[in-house]
Amino acid sequence: MYRVHLFIAVAMISTSYVSMAKAADANIALAAKASASFVSEQESIDAINDGFEPRNARDHNHGAYGNWPKSGTQWVQYEWNQPISTSKIDVYWWVDGRSIHLPKSCRLTYWNGNAFVPVEDASGLGVVGGQYNTTTFGEIKTSKMRLEFDADGNNSTGIIEWKVYDSGQSPKFPPRVTAGPDRVVMVGAKTYLNGSVKAIQPSEPTSLSWTRESGPGEVAFLKADSPVTSATFSAPGEYALKLTATEGQMSSASTLRVKVETAAPVQQLQAVYTKNYTITSSLWKDRAKALIVSWIPHCIEECSKLDLAEGGINNFIQAGNKLAGKEYTKHAGYPFSNAWVHNTVESMCVALMVDPQGDQQIIDAQNMMRAKLDEWIPIILAAQEPDGYLQTRFTLGTARDRGPVNHWDPRTRGEHEGYVSGYFIESAIAHHLATNGKDLRLYNAAKKLADCWYDNIGPTPQKAWYDGHQEMEQALVRLGRFVNDVEGAGKGQKYIELARFLFDSRQGGSEYDQSHLPIVQQYEAVGHAVRAAYTYSGMADVAVETHDLDYHGAVNSLWDNIVNRKYYVTGGIGSGETPEGFGPNYSLRNNSYCESCSNCGELFFQWKMLLAYHDSKYASLYEDTLYNAILGDISLDGKTFYYTNELAGGFGRYLWHDCPCCVGNISRVLLMLPTWMYARSDDSIYVNLFIGSKVNVENVAGTNVEMVQTTEYPYNDKVSITVNPATSKNFTVKVRLPDRDVSELYTSTPSADGITSISVNGTAVMPTIDRGYAVITRNWTAGDKIDLVLPLKVQRIKASDKVAADAGRVALRYGPLIYNIESQDQNVDGVLKADAPLTTEWQGDFLHGVMVIKGAFADGNPMLAIPNYARNNRVPTTARPGNRDDRDRSIVWILDQ
Repeated sequence: MYRVHLFIAVAMISTSYVSMAKAADANIALAAKASASFVSEQESIDAINDGFEPRNARDHNHGAYGNWPKSGTQWVQYEWNQPISTSKIDVYWWVDGRSIHLPKSCRLTYWNGNAFVPVEDASGLGVVGGQYNTTTFGEIKTSKMRLEFDADGNNSTGIIEWKVYDSGQSPKFPPRVTAGPDRVVMVGAKTYLNGSVKAIQPSEPTSLSWTRESGPGEVAFLKADSPVTSATFSAPGEYALKLTATEGQMSSASTLRVKVETAAPVQQLQAVYTKNYTITSSLWKDRAKALIVSWIPHCIEECSKLDLAEGGINNFIQAGNKLAGKEYTKHAGYPFSNAWVHNTVESMCVALMVDPQGDQQIIDAQNMMRAKLDEWIPIILAAQEPDGYLQTRFTLGTARDRGPVNHWDPRTRGEHEGYVSGYFIESAIAHHLATNGKDLRLYNAAKKLADCWYDNIGPTPQKAWYDGHQEMEQALVRLGRFVNDVEGAGKGQKYIELARFLFDSRQGGSEYDQSHLPIVQQYEAVGHAVRAAYTYSGMADVAVETHDLDYHGAVNSLWDNIVNRKYYVTGGIGSGETPEGFGPNYSLRNNSYCESCSNCGELFFQWKMLLAYHDSKYASLYEDTLYNAILGDISLDGKTFYYTNELAGGFGRYLWHDCPCCVGNISRVLLMLPTWMYARSDDSIYVNLFIGSKVNVENVAGTNVEMVQTTEYPYNDKVSITVNPATSKNFTVKVRLPDRDVSELYTSTPSADGITSISVNGTAVMPTIDRGYAVITRNWTAGDKIDLVLPLKVQRIKASDKVAADAGRVALRYGPLIYNIESQDQNVDGVLKADAPLTTEWQGDFLHGVMVIKGAFADGNPMLAIPNYARNNRVPTTARPGNRDDRDRSIVWILDQ
């Protein structure tokens, strides 16, 4: 009933909006085609006449027009398919607080049949921010209007919305119709249709209709004459649904695509917990050592500073003081500053599970971490309130407080209550694993915190609430599953119920934090990319735990939208055209945002999809993200990091950051290799990544299985997997077949998918293939060995024609590694011909050992490409924050024409 009520409310809002549009002034800009003298790669000219109503000059949630890095005089233009009459316009200028400023002046011209000429008797032409600037003028009849504006010096300019009002003499234009995003739905479930119809000059009632344009089965619409309704499908397959709006003799239509799929497997795969393991791969040993010896100690040192402006362990000390009745100071830093302490705790715990193999530097670092945990844990626990609540910003208040702040107050959604609580829960699970359950202090505190949330805002009859930054939801499911595993089935189920309740409470908010629609009606990735990825990851958890088909449909729709429309070739997400978030479909600018935390979230999402749907394509995607979007976040020496990741950049890494949310997130993800490498079911082990290592996979067919991989992949094509069950058992090993072209956005040549050869104990086998895995079922005995050869070739990657940013460019890949060219070695603006020979060469003393790709540009100069993770390591970062340095310019997409 709860979801039905929300659905009806949305329908009522949409209907009233159409009615109100009839009474408003007719904005005939909605019927125009927009163009401009220049549009920034990251912006959209179509945003200026999309009907969006901004709240302020920085509000470009629906996009904006901008001309960075241009300055001087620029123009935007409207063109109609037949002449219009007008005497009034409104302009809302965009100001981003950085490079986009208000213009110093503007002019309005129109096409008189021969040339653009100024409008007569213009009054207004304002350049004021934060409001519509109205200009009136003598009535004109024209098919084209142009707004010219002059920058104030070296800054660029932008527009959120430009309205043109009908003077009453214009021809009639058909309604503007949007069917909505493409999506996926499960057979037996419904898809929620949230179409929109904007009548431009309504003179007659607008009639609406949804129809099935194509598809293998029947479609039943709940209410076919409403823009907001639902539909069900009788059979799987691809469908096209059309929304048509008719006003008198005029009509217009919009179409969306629906993929109807069968339900997910009933049983999800089980996670392999990261416990004590050994790394033998040269690449990963080097990266793990840099994290353990340099990066994590650096994070500990920063968080330990009692005067850290960003806030660190001192916030917990002060909260403990207050709760003990002692003198205390206010919370320092952002409301979410507890997060990097919790992430650093988790990173320490995971680092302690890496076998040092006698390396004294690693041993010394791990001993320091044990001592630091002994120091920090009592401090953190002392900051936990008696009822289990833990968020030092709420316990302490801040210097800017104007009054008391209540827990779970809708007015303080931006205070990150769930965000920091979720990270605390995840750190507690890691600590339990690191101590083999012998130290339960953090674990018990995490359950106490989750119980506090459940008792206060849990499922009905408690109050509905959601956080502005999602993380608690996926942490609660992780906790629930972990409690079920260590304490018995059902013991942790209420935490999973709470996660779902928090998701189902999301509605009536904004795209920025994915609260704009009920969670099961979200089919397009929008808003802040970290919040989005964490949301979608948690939704996948809830889908498989509850078997809710609406959740499955939403999750698959979001996956499809990201992977096939908003996914970078590096596996990163977030173009940055909305604040720290996603832009429109196919808008993948190369000065990308791709925040390190959003890339971590993308890995979580793909991994959860693997557990839900048992398909190797998800592992192929998170392999992309791990190697290309996350591995290079930390410099090779382990001393600096990336907050964001450009595909055409020149920024040095940061020593620290005024928002260091990524610092511990990166290291905890990179060191959880066993979890990403393997998954299991009752009778199967799934091999998802190929990394030289020794990992114990527990409880497969009633026995524990030590999996030993011997390989230098991705720099060598040979992988040996020794299967050592504690007791000989019959079970299945499923080995992933790499798929380099999961995303429809990219095409690679030559093909390098699958496995070149595979054998068991020296005998070639022809395994069956199931959802991208080579399936080998036998009675396994300790010492049995699978040998495989993976196809490693230099591949050229071309982007879809729909991705304008990559037109006329090519990217290079070897195995899972995306490559990069740097200005250290060549002119990165050179052209690489499509038929230019490319070769590989191992250089063991270069960038800690890498396989380089060599070739020549069209002008004959040599080209040298390095793995993207190794970029920007040869010019030191000397200051905070990271600085652009033209000596270290790097690009992924190379000109090829």
